[in-house]
Amino acid sequence: MVLIAGKKSTAVSILKMIGKILVTLIFIVVITVILSIAVAVIVILRHPGQELGMADVANDDFFVKAALWAQIIGFISGVLISYAIFERRKGWPLGLRSTKISRRFGEGLLTGAVLISASTCLIWLLGYILFHRNPWSSSLGFELAGGFLLFIGVAINEELFARGYLQGIVKARFGTRVAVAVSTLVFALMHSFNPGMWDTPIPLINLLLAGLLFGLSREYSGGLWMPIGMHLSWNYLQGCVFGFQVSGTPMPSLFTLKMTYSPTDFLISGGSFGAEGSIVTTGVLLVGITAIVRFYRRRSGSIHTN
Repeated sequence: MVLIAGKKSTAVSILKMIGKILVTLIFIVVITVILSIAVAVIVILRHPGQELGMADVANDDFFVKAALWAQIIGFISGVLISYAIFERRKGWPLGLRSTKISRRFGEGLLTGAVLISASTCLIWLLGYILFHRNPWSSSLGFELAGGFLLFIGVAINEELFARGYLQGIVKARFGTRVAVAVSTLVFALMHSFNPGMWDTPIPLINLLLAGLLFGLSREYSGGLWMPIGMHLSWNYLQGCVFGFQVSGTPMPSLFTLKMTYSPTDFLISGGSFGAEGSIVTTGVLLVGITAIVRFYRRRSGSIHTN
C-alpha cells in the first residue's frame, strides 16, 4: 500500500509540474503574440498608403528583428509571472539573486569564450575552415552591437526558462540529478526547428552536452549568472566574431567563413549548423564539463544548495 501511495504521489507531482510548465508556455505564447501584433501594426504605420499583406509584414526587416525581441520578452515575462503565481512562496530560487553575480557572470563569459575559441581553432587547424576578414564599416559595427544585445536577451531567456524555472521546479520535487537531466533534454529539444538540426546526430549530441554544461554550472555556481555568461560569449563569438551560423541561424560577423561541404566534412566543419554541428565541439564540450565538475568539487566538494 505504501509503495502504491508513493507511486501515486509521484505521478500527481509530475502531472502538476507538467501543468505548470504548460501554463507557463501559454503565458509566453500570449505575451509574444500580443507584442508581435503590436510590431505588425507599427510596420503598417511605417508604410502609409501601401497595402501590405501578411507576407509583406513578415518579411519586413524591422518586423523580423522586433519579433525576436517579442519572443525574448515573452519568455522572460511568462517565466516570471508563472514563478510569482505558483512557486515564489515555496522557497526555491530562480537563481537571479545569487551571490557574487559579477564574478559568476565573468567566469561564465570566460569559460564560454575559451570553449568556443578552442573548438573554432581546432576546426581551423584541421583545415576545414578558412577565415576572411569583413571590411569594417559603421553599419557592421551597429550590427555587431545589435547582435550582442540580441544574444544577451537569448542567453537570459533560455537560461531563465530551462535552468531557472524548469530545472528549479523539477529539483524541488525530484532532486538535482533529475532536474539537470530534464532541463538538458528540454533545452536540446527547444532547438528542434532550427535549420540543419537533424541533418546529422551531432547537433543534438552537442546541444545535450551544452545543456548539461549549463545545468551543472547553474548548480555548482549557485545561480544563473555563470550559465548566462557562458551562453552569451559562446553564441556571440561563434556567430558575430568567427562567422559560424548559430544553431543554424546566420548572423552579421567580423569574419566570413569558407568551409568544405562534402558529407564527411560536415562532421568536422559543422556544416550549415555551425560549430555546434562538429564532432570537434563534442570533444571540447566533454572537456569543459569535466573541467567544471573537477574545479567545483575541488573547491567545495559538493553541488551548491541553491
